[in-house]
Amino acid sequence: MKILKNIYLVLLLALVGLLPGCQSTVPVAQNPTVPPELLQLSYLHEIMRYLYRWQLHEADVENILDQKQFVFWVRHVPEELDADDHSQFAEIMLPQLGISVYVKKADYTIEETGTAVKSPNFRIIRIARGNLPQQAPRDCAVVTEDMLAMRDYLYSTRNESEYPDAALLEHLREAVRKEAARENMVDTNLPAGEQLIDAAPLSPVANEEWVYWEAGDKLFYVASDMDLANPVVWKYQTLSIRIFDLVQQVVVSHEEAPGSSFFLTRYQMSRALYNCMVLGERTIIYRNGPTNAVPAVKK
Repeated sequence: MKILKNIYLVLLLALVGLLPGCQSTVPVAQNPTVPPELLQLSYLHEIMRYLYRWQLHEADVENILDQKQFVFWVRHVPEELDADDHSQFAEIMLPQLGISVYVKKADYTIEETGTAVKSPNFRIIRIARGNLPQQAPRDCAVVTEDMLAMRDYLYSTRNESEYPDAALLEHLREAVRKEAARENMVDTNLPAGEQLIDAAPLSPVANEEWVYWEAGDKLFYVASDMDLANPVVWKYQTLSIRIFDLVQQVVVSHEEAPGSSFFLTRYQMSRALYNCMVLGERTIIYRNGPTNAVPAVKK
């Protein structure tokens, strides 16, 4: 009987080894220069959720679902920095999608103010599409995830959202108001009472926020090297703000205005509006009222 039990155990283990993977895997190759936090599936999941909301097309998903594994190639990207700048850069390649995600972990000091700029994790700074190598470059760590598990994760979390709290929303409103005044975009014909804005969900892997101002028909994009919730960002204004007029600054293709970053394509506009108006949070603000009058209204 004991022999039979041992044979049964061996066969069971063999069968398990033959079954297709249904769980995430650890890196199959790892370069010691790659920060370990970039190889955590919890982090890579958030990268994919960001892409799912802001970048991926229907064809991107359909073309790879018949593959068993979803693959990440991750590598450290050396940069020439100032002596007191210890920021780290990395690239996350998604060969099946032809997408490269460039991320940065900020760690430096603003010389003029002595303010330390530190990011708690790597945040997205740029996304590029193009042909990637057929094989993982030698300096890459390779992480794989079961394709169905990835699909199920993206589907199950598609509506999960974190929104700006009242304090952050007020900071955003004040910063946007100042930028609008700087660009002579104050609309005197708008009513002085309630105004509606729609704020897109925040991402833990991107220091950015999109806000849609309905009455003005404008999109505001706010970004920083630091977490937007960090008070230092607003004290020293260590951020960039872009305002897009949805009547004047939307084109079919960037080829219509080559070399300019002052336009959104119709596709980019539709993504931003979807994230702001459908997935986002609508909030009432008061144009000429007290600055703390920002009662949030959940959708």
